Amino acid sequence: MPRRFNCCIFNHPVPICCPFVNLTCTNEVVNPSFANDFGFFNNSAIGTVAPQAIIPVLLVSSEGTSIASNGAGAATLVPGSYQVSYLANGTVPASGTMSIKLELNGLQVPGSVLTATQTAGNVVNLTQSMIISITSPSTLELVNNSADNTAFAYASLSIRRI
Repeated sequence: MPRRFNCCIFNHPVPICCPFVNLTCTNEVVNPSFANDFGFFNNSAIGTVAPQAIIPVLLVSSEGTSIASNGAGAATLVPGSYQVSYLANGTVPASGTMSIKLELNGLQVPGSVLTATQTAGNVVNLTQSMIISITSPSTLELVNNSADNTAFAYASLSIRRI
């Protein structure tokens, strides 16, 4: 294979300093730009929550316009994909089962149910991260999925648009 000045080889990528590059074309390098939309919701003084009721979390910090508080203890999201991490700490009720889940517009998010079966009175942490995609403006809620009233000490919801 014939070599040219500055090690330029035909039919191969050429070094930037190759004098034989056609100067009428340009290479434009564009660094990708990612939006840094996030929202962190927390509540460290929850108390007792009824079965299938919202575990209220309040907006603590956010950036961007994709994620906001709905004012009732949940998050409002614009269409897109999100990484969602959620946590609840509570006392196992009399039934021996404590459970939480995410609901999107009042419907259970598939794969979001977390359950712990232990002796009543034990303190349990339930935590998970997942990715959800939505196609229309939606409300995301953290919900007590236990069959009994459950005393929650704290809960958080961290949402990042991806």
